[in-house]
Amino acid sequence: MTSDLSPTHRATDADLLALMAGGDREAFGVLFRRYHSAVYRFARQMTGSKEAAEDVTQEVFIALAETVGRYDSALGSLGTYLYGIARNLVRQRYKRAKLELNVALEQGASDSLTTTSDPVDDIARAEDLRALRRAILRLPMRYREVIVLCELNDLPYEEAARIVGCPVGTIRSRLSRAKKMLIERCQRLASRGPAEGTPGVQRPCLKLIMNGD
Repeated sequence: MTSDLSPTHRATDADLLALMAGGDREAFGVLFRRYHSAVYRFARQMTGSKEAAEDVTQEVFIALAETVGRYDSALGSLGTYLYGIARNLVRQRYKRAKLELNVALEQGASDSLTTTSDPVDDIARAEDLRALRRAILRLPMRYREVIVLCELNDLPYEEAARIVGCPVGTIRSRLSRAKKMLIERCQRLASRGPAEGTPGVQRPCLKLIMNGD
């Protein structure tokens, strides 16, 4: 090692970034493992595509390696910084490719279901989650990103505001509007019930998106 500080899981982000700036590849590896899952999950939830999420995640960490000196901790945590890069890449990708928002969504690794004793309930829950993911992808980008950040990833409004680059009040209003849009869609789906081959049960997505302010 060329540094007195060995990058381990106990090292701070600031320490690891300093090592990265000096060319330490091991430090980059630690940060990659520390933030990869969060960045990938965000990209997957925003795009609905495993392949697109993998590409965005790779580009995020390439950008981090190339611009490590630009990160300013006074503007937020490293996680916030990486979310911001991912958000910009997703938006660029969306504009370039004009992604179809009604793409068929495959089950994601992070979308594991809670097993119940009733297989019918498991099937209904799986259908509910797929319907909710499709509904989220159909939201306009400005509403989709606040749902993904605040509801699916539990980020505080203040952190979401830094990522999006808007006041906290705007995050609150967009989140409220997004929830209303999702509730309306879930209610329409629930009203169709068995007629479309889905179990006539109360959809849990209503409870999920109605929680919180």
